[in-house]
Amino acid sequence: MSKPNILNESTLKLKTKLMLFSSVSLFVGLTKSLPDHISLIGLNLAGSQKTLGWFLLIITIFLFINFVLIALLDLIKYFKKNILYTKGKKLTGDTIGLTYDEINNEYKRNNNQEHNQCGTLSAEIEDIHNKIKILQDDFDKKYFQFSNIIELLFSFIVPTILAIVSSVCLYTFLVQPSNSKVNTLEKADDRTHNIVYDQNKKYNKTSERNKLPKHF
Repeated sequence: MSKPNILNESTLKLKTKLMLFSSVSLFVGLTKSLPDHISLIGLNLAGSQKTLGWFLLIITIFLFINFVLIALLDLIKYFKKNILYTKGKKLTGDTIGLTYDEINNEYKRNNNQEHNQCGTLSAEIEDIHNKIKILQDDFDKKYFQFSNIIELLFSFIVPTILAIVSSVCLYTFLVQPSNSKVNTLEKADDRTHNIVYDQNKKYNKTSERNKLPKHF
């Protein structure tokens, strides 16, 4: 009999991605050096290593949070019976207020025969079964609510925010003057400044000569 996996297939794939990016981040942190490109996604960032470092950090944090929440859902689903069993042991009936263990002890004490009393053991068991059913329904409801919130967060909200931010950043990059034009303008300004400076320097020297006394 094969043992069921605690994590489902999609969570295991997410874990693989997290391990990959975590390993790269750990390598960068220990060696204090950044690669020029990420071959996994074909991204070349030569000359922008600081940008690559922030990119790795954001992706690693995103994958970590996503993995923790998805894995938590898998763990809750896997241990559902154990959780309900633990909570069910503490439930008592509404007839005479006994738990499952106390009911079993009463059965053993009476040799599995009930007395004709107002609060019967079978009524207690029925009350506990009803409470367990309510507990299970409440558990499933909260589980699906939590699952829907996580799916909405990572399948819609985060991708939408990422698309908006990336579009704004790309648009800002496209509309700003290119580096070549900026460099050309800067060089022209430097040449103009140098010409003006040389002219002022010549003028100052001429003025100083004119101020000197003439010898006869």
